[in-house]
Amino acid sequence: MFRGLNLAPILLIAAVPAAAQEDLQVDGDWTHAASGMAFPERLGNALRTRIHAYDAEQLDVSAGYALRRGGELGFVTLYVYPATPDQDCAASFAEIERNVAQNYSDVKLVESDRWPSPSGRTPDSAYHARFTMTGMLDGKEQPLTSESYLFCPAGGSWLVAARASWGRNNDLRQAFVELLRGLAWPAKLDTAAPASK
Repeated sequence: MFRGLNLAPILLIAAVPAAAQEDLQVDGDWTHAASGMAFPERLGNALRTRIHAYDAEQLDVSAGYALRRGGELGFVTLYVYPATPDQDCAASFAEIERNVAQNYSDVKLVESDRWPSPSGRTPDSAYHARFTMTGMLDGKEQPLTSESYLFCPAGGSWLVAARASWGRNNDLRQAFVELLRGLAWPAKLDTAAPASK
């Protein structure tokens, strides 16, 4: 299940026993065995901060990255996790948006639109929203810009999600996009499902 950025309040609370969740001790690049997705230790200006497994089988995982551009700092968490049967992508993303709204007293939805698949190869196939709010980042409360992203690949076996946050006076949107597109996405995590009629 999609969870919030590890340095910000949780978006969705999963019904997963705490004992099954763990930060994995990883040196170098790490590959999610079930999907073939590789999370490099470093990608451009992004440095991986942790790999977290939400289940004992390590099917539901996230990788956190710190983005630095000049003096600007942002955090991105990428998620790969199994889809549930007959999961509706639009409804899943609407739930993500509702949970963001419930977790911040001053949240504002700035933009809700469609974005490309993770690599950028397939346009208008993922769900995206941008919010502003006040929250914790880098150990201090401050005005934030936060982005949520959900892609439901063809085949329906996996979901790809992301959450990014940075100070509102900064603009790390392009760095976020570059991180998404810079990863080597396996076809089964980047091929869009047919558009619904």
